[in-house]
Amino acid sequence: MPKKNMTTPKGYAVWPWLNEPDSRWDKPEYKVSLKMTNEDGAELLEKLQEFYKSGYMEEAKKQGKQRLKKAPMPWSEVEDDQGNLTGEIQFKFKNRASYEYEGKVVENRVVLKDRHGQIVESRIGSGSLIRVGFEPYVWHVASMGVGMTLRVKAVQVLELVEYNGGGGDDFDFEFEPTSASDTGSEDPFGF
Repeated sequence: MPKKNMTTPKGYAVWPWLNEPDSRWDKPEYKVSLKMTNEDGAELLEKLQEFYKSGYMEEAKKQGKQRLKKAPMPWSEVEDDQGNLTGEIQFKFKNRASYEYEGKVVENRVVLKDRHGQIVESRIGSGSLIRVGFEPYVWHVASMGVGMTLRVKAVQVLELVEYNGGGGDDFDFEFEPTSASDTGSEDPFGF
């Protein structure tokens, strides 16, 4: 399938790993989910479904079959905690942090720019209003079927919510000075 770059409408970042890759698993990858209203995402969804359909038909022809198994798609309708639809859709984007080509490791960083085209250095957090530049890729694995990956390439940050590492600084806690010799309780754990 020929390469095709696409850009999303604006939406809200969910669990972004854009400044640095998520390296908790075997292959580190950049990733972000983008949440928007069904109305805002309808045109993008239609384009992705057409792209998938074309890739599916091409793969079926290559395999000499009329039907192939279909893998889960990288988008879904959003449900609240009670399982009710919220009227939103969420698209999942990812890309490996690096790959090997002709014996060399190639870095695959995501380009991060603001609304003025300036490079974004700040850590992008959940809730940031962004647009994602990506390449859709249709793949086939016999055990899973024909699927699609949305490879994140670039992100435009329209409204930044900076990631703070979850250090508790967003709360109005009052802290008192402590000393190692004065725990003030019989608690064996020093609470």
